[in-house]
Amino acid sequence: MTVKSGKVYFSEQSGSFVFPESVSVFGFSISFFGVFLVLAALVGIFVTIKAARKKQQNIEWMLTLLTWVVVAAIIGARIYYVIFHWQFFVKHPVEVFYIRNGGLSYFGALFGAWFAVKRYCGSKKTDFLQWADTLCLGATAAAPFVWLGCALGREPIGKFSEGFFSIKISADYLPSKMETEAVGTLLSRSRVLDGISYVSVHPVALYGVILAIVILLVLLFLSRKEKTNGTMFHVYLLAVSVSHFVLECFRGDSCCIWGTKIPTNCVAAVVIVVTMATGWYRNRFMVRNREKRTYKNMNEY
Repeated sequence: MTVKSGKVYFSEQSGSFVFPESVSVFGFSISFFGVFLVLAALVGIFVTIKAARKKQQNIEWMLTLLTWVVVAAIIGARIYYVIFHWQFFVKHPVEVFYIRNGGLSYFGALFGAWFAVKRYCGSKKTDFLQWADTLCLGATAAAPFVWLGCALGREPIGKFSEGFFSIKISADYLPSKMETEAVGTLLSRSRVLDGISYVSVHPVALYGVILAIVILLVLLFLSRKEKTNGTMFHVYLLAVSVSHFVLECFRGDSCCIWGTKIPTNCVAAVVIVVTMATGWYRNRFMVRNREKRTYKNMNEY
């Protein structure tokens, strides 16, 4: 068994820390990103099934739904990522299928999973929001492991920072799919340590782990309270949209809309929040009108 590693520098005093990227078993290379992705899926499935049992939902249906959700999320995450990194994948089309090396997008996974759940619930004629509440708890439990896998897969790379929480990584550790301008900006501020050029950046993946744990704690708290169907799902959407919007402020490898410097994740987050706000206002408006009509009919009698 052979471990392939890069180097990450945490401080000039402590020297370098060996950062594992992949492990070779019997000649077959397994990336740690893939390992953590599988671990995240297992944790998410375990938490989801446990929550479904608590709600007395059909476990057989849930297992089938989870299969579709996992597949749809991975496909959606990859498609979203490839679309907005087309400059790289046009030159390296075979790498579209190399997801074990990283290159998955959260919002792509969200849209793919949403589509799968919507179609499945429609075929079973069951309440989408009730099942979405259960699934979002499992998705949140899986998120910290996904972020850890992203860190081991060299994604995402933060903006330049020499603050207290910054980490120092070797310059050749920068992903090849990063925009040339972004790489150039980081390399222009690189320094040399132990004969190796390095850059100091924000540990975005660590920020992601912390935010994911906070969101999980919030959802676990809500799961103990009486609530209407869809409450947890909408809180989840709001929380992850805001968290990803904030994380984009620290990323140096943001995926941008073609021909602009506008991060796609920021646009997706804003669209989700605006859609939720519009839906909430429309529902409140409909409820008020219904109450007014009921009150008017009662007075007429």
